[in-house]
Parts: sequence; C-alpha cells; structure tokens
Amino acid sequence: MTEAGKPDHSTLRSNHALNKVKRFLYALVAGVFGILLFQWTGISNKAGMALYDREMRLLVAAEGKKEDNTSSQTLRKNSGSSDSASLSPSRKKAPIALVMIDQSSLDWVQNELGLGWPWPRELYGLIAYSLRNADVQAYDILFTEPSTYGPEDDSRCAEAMRSAGNVVLATLTDRKPVLAVSNALYGHVVARVDSDGICRQYQAALDTDAGKIPSLGLAAISAFNRKNSIADEKSISLSEAFEPLEPLAPFEAFEQTVFLKFEDSSRFERYSAAQVLAGSPGTGGSDFAGLNQELNFEGKIVLIGITAPGLMDRQATPINPAQPGVEIHATFISNALSSSFIELSPIGVEVCITIIALVLAALLPTMRTRIWTIVGFVAAIIIPIGLSFAFFRNLVFYNAAPAIAAGLFAFIAAIVLGYQAEGRQRAYLRRAFAQYLSPEVISELIEQPKVLRLGGESKVITTLFSDLAGFTAISEKLDPERLTQFMNEYLGIISEEILAQGGTLDKYVGDAVVAFWNAPLDIEDHALRACMAACHIQEKLREIGPELEKRFGISPRTRIGIATGSAVVGNLGSTHRFAYTAVGDSVNIASRLENLNKVLGTAILTIRETVAAACAGSSRASSPSSLVPAAQDLDSELAPEIRLPQLEGKTLLFRRLGPAIVEGKLQAIELWELRATEKDNCAQGSLIEPWQEARHFSK
Repeated sequence: MTEAGKPDHSTLRSNHALNKVKRFLYALVAGVFGILLFQWTGISNKAGMALYDREMRLLVAAEGKKEDNTSSQTLRKNSGSSDSASLSPSRKKAPIALVMIDQSSLDWVQNELGLGWPWPRELYGLIAYSLRNADVQAYDILFTEPSTYGPEDDSRCAEAMRSAGNVVLATLTDRKPVLAVSNALYGHVVARVDSDGICRQYQAALDTDAGKIPSLGLAAISAFNRKNSIADEKSISLSEAFEPLEPLAPFEAFEQTVFLKFEDSSRFERYSAAQVLAGSPGTGGSDFAGLNQELNFEGKIVLIGITAPGLMDRQATPINPAQPGVEIHATFISNALSSSFIELSPIGVEVCITIIALVLAALLPTMRTRIWTIVGFVAAIIIPIGLSFAFFRNLVFYNAAPAIAAGLFAFIAAIVLGYQAEGRQRAYLRRAFAQYLSPEVISELIEQPKVLRLGGESKVITTLFSDLAGFTAISEKLDPERLTQFMNEYLGIISEEILAQGGTLDKYVGDAVVAFWNAPLDIEDHALRACMAACHIQEKLREIGPELEKRFGISPRTRIGIATGSAVVGNLGSTHRFAYTAVGDSVNIASRLENLNKVLGTAILTIRETVAAACAGSSRASSPSSLVPAAQDLDSELAPEIRLPQLEGKTLLFRRLGPAIVEGKLQAIELWELRATEKDNCAQGSLIEPWQEARHFSK
C-alpha cells in the first residue's frame, strides 16, 4: 500500500506473477498426484481396458462399414463378380475356416443318427477324414478323458486323425489327449483373461516345468508353415494379403502374450459340423438342410470348435460378451498371418504425451482467459484421447489414462487455485479501493482488472476541488480532538457524495478534497456527475449545518471548483512510492476555480468545457428537453443561462459570468457559476453580474 491507503501496483504485479508461478507448480504437483493415485488404485488399468474395448469396437465397426461400402461399389461396377474380388486387398478373407458344433449340428446328429451329446469320438474321426485336404485342422475340443463309448471309439478316432496327417489337438498343462495320434501337434487352450473377465490378450505360449507349450493357434500356424515350406510354391493356396511365415520355431516368431486385433466373425468361412458330417461316408444320414454340396477346404486352416450356447465354450471379448472360444484362436491365426497384432505404444511416447498434457493443463488456465482455459481442457482430456484413437487406427494401443489423470488433476487444481487467487485479488482490490472508489465502481473494476494500467495515460477527466471556508479560524477555535472529530464528519459528507456519483477520491490535503471522474473506469457523463456531486455536497452541508453548529459551534461552508480537460492519470511517483492520481492543466484550473469562489463570493465555479460536457451527458442520459441546448461541442454557442433538469426534481443552473485569466494561465477561460436551483442560497450574496472583458485574478 502507498500513501493515503492506495494500492501499490508494483507489489500487486509482482505478487500476481509470483502467485501465477505458484499455481502452475501446485497444479503440476496435483497432476503427478493424479497419476500416482490412478496407478495405485488400479483406475489407470481399468480405464485403459475400457478405452481399449471402445477403440476396438469402433475399429471393427469402421472396417466393417468400409468393407460394406467397397463391396457395394464393386457390385455396382461388376455385377456377378466373386466375393473375394469384391473385397479390398487389405480385407480379403483369411485362409481360415470354422467348423462349428452348433445347436443345429446337435439337432441333426440327434435326429439323423440318433446320437446325443457327448458325441462318440468316431464322429470326430469322420470330420478329420473330411478335412484331410485342408492344410491344418485344429480341434478346440478337449479329448483328455476316455470316450464313454469305449476304447474302440477312441482308437477309430485316433486312426482317422493319424491318417489325415494334419491334425492339431487341444491340451492342458497337466493333461494331454488320450487319443494316440502320433503325427499330431498339440496346443494349449488356456485363455488369458484380464481382471474384468474380458479376453484381450492371447497366450501364444505357456511356461511349464517341461518347457514351453504353444497355444492351439500357434501350433496350427506351425503346422501350416511346415506344410507350406515343404510344398511346391504352385500348390500353395493363399490369398495375396496373407503370406506364409518364415519357417522358424514358433517361440522365436511370437511373443508369449500378444494383444489381439479382433475382427468381425464374417471374416472367416463358417460351416456347421453337420454339413461336414452329412458329406462324410459312413454317417448314413441325409444331406444337411437338404444341401448336396462338396466342401473344399484345400489350402485352409480349419478350426473345429463348440459354439452351441449350452456347452459353455464362450468367452467375453471387447467386441462380443459371449464369443465362441474357437473364434479367438481364429483371430490369433488371422493376426499372425497378416501381422496385425495390436502393439503397445513405447513408454517414451506415453511419458512425453503425459508431460505435455500435464504442463499445458497446468499452465493454460493461469492465463485467465476463457479461450486459454478451453485449450487447457482440450490439452488435459481431448488430446490424449484423440491420440489414443489415432494410434489405435495404426494398430498401436496407447493408454491415455495416466495422461488424462495428470491433465485432469492439474487442470482442476489450476482452476481451483485460479478462483482462489482471483478471490484474493478481488478482496485486495475491494479493500484497497474502498477508500476512494464507490462500491459500484469497485465491482466493475474487479470485473475489468485490465483497466488498471501500470503507468500513466492521457484522457479527458473532470476534476473537483473542494476547500473548507475559514479553516484557519476553525482550527484555532477547536481543540485537536474535537477538530479531528469535526473534520472526519465534514470530509465524510463530501467523500460520500463523490463516491455516490461514481467519482474517484484522489487525495485529502488538509481540509481540501480532490476527486476526479472518468478514471480508472470510463464514464460517459463524467462532467454531469461531477456537477451533481458538487450540488449535493452543498445541499448536504446546509442540511447538517445546524446540527454541526450545535455540537461544534461551526456551520461549515465549502467552496468547489470543477474543470474538464485532458490530464495524465495513472500510477505517478517515484520508484519506491507512487499513487494513483491525476496531473494536468485541467486539474490546476479546478484548483484555481475553487480559490476564485472566495473572490467572487460564489460556492461552485466551473468552465465552459465542463458545461458543454455536462449538457452532452444530460442529453445521453435522458430524452432531449427544450431546456437542454442542442449544441454540444465547444465551438457552438451556449446560452448565457442553462438549466438541466434532474431525476430528483432539482435543476442544475449554469450561469455564464465571463472570461477570466487566472494565475498560471496566459489565455482566458470562460467562467460559469453552478447552482442547484434558482432558489438556491448556497452562494454568498446576490447574483454576480456577468462581464464581457477578460478579468485578471491572482492569488
């Protein structure tokens, strides 16, 4: 604070900058705390899984829509073209076929063969025989228990599978199939399920005491590669989009656990087991669904699995709450053949995005503008999520949860701390300016703090000087304690009226009061308000005069000078101490006018510029009146006497006195007397007669 209780704006500026840095640092700490909290509570992992599922569903839907559009366009251009030709190269069907033991298969076997579930193993032998031309046939069915139809049933099934020579059987870590198929490969069918019960990853291999066990899908790929590596290239029946993998050991080609890129089930050829059995010799049943067709599985990886709802071989995935397990193995194989596994984003990328989101979310809200606050929110939430979706379209999963946690906590902390700082600044401004600004002006100043420009600015203001008549005699008459009490009441009356009209109290100089209008906030009718304040001061002193004379023996009279003109307003003073004040020619003129009241016997003196500005302000504030002159600029002629009606029923009366040259001025100014009404007796003596020639007045 500076002299007269005025705020030190250099301190305000330095404190504001310091608080801004502190808020930024505190917001950073809050963001780091958010990351740790999300990691410690597991929210980050859960949010990441939910984000993965959402992105996977959107990706599958987008690819399906793209495929539909491409197929429609191709069909319009080439009606009658094959299905494979209608698909884009990146969406050609994988060389994978599914033979499903679905409800229709159970019903067909029951009706045509009279066999219920579980089926005799001999039926699986018939399926193996029908699939002998496939590159691989992998069974997502456990044969770890002996057949209920006896050992001969197992033997017939095993012999058929051995003869097919392309079989992969499912196994568990602690139990192997009872079928003695010497040339079969084995793969585990242990699902990798996350804590929420959803399968997003695929366990390509399991570590056991006996070594690593490949999954059913990986064993199928190994058999597929082995067959294609020894076959003639012309006999390989693969789509162009799916090249055979290098004939490496399975464990060298794949990570033990991979994230699956799930695909729509229509990507795979699908057959009912009844279709295969109906075309097999020895079943003795009728064609399935009345179809008599030859099924060609040459060059394909065929997966046989259970999809009937009641047999419980289903697993929740991001795209299906009950997806058949065999489709999960098919998805792994398709991903492997097309190299389309989902990769995790590098840790360096995650750290960089998190730091950027954290810094922007903590910094931008401190700019204290709505646009930067919105940008901060975008940096905290939208950017990490947007990058995550963009990466996922390129088969890279970026868990945006840590970045969102950091950005969100930092953003909220920055906003909360900003509101607290703004509240403290509002309280500071209210306390600092309450001494010399009205509550209304303070409220507007708080809403527009930028108007408090550091340094000075030139603008047109209206200045009011008030001085107590006979102060020397009053100070001699009263003791210090009563003089202080009297002056406080007197200055309080003047200050109250000035503030009521939106004026700024500049300073108290002994018994004198200096105030101005139109700074720090712009006021269109500043001259009119200054004149009204002067008349209200005189009226209030007349009303309270008898009471003050009774208590102190003094009836105060004050002389007022009002001038409108350019002045420099702002923080003026030295580098160590300065105050918000106004300096300029108009300020000096107001001081001279106050002193001229003593010579002329008037109470309020002003100049032509103030009268013209007051008339302009009155015209803007109310509808035009015949009593208000139409001319508002200084070059137009003003009537010798002007009346400005006011809302409270009073009238401001301006009377032209004449040109005058006051001390410190070489050019004459036009003096005007101001009274509240014609019956106003605030002036001393009778009305002053106007003059034409310039009169010289000295101190």
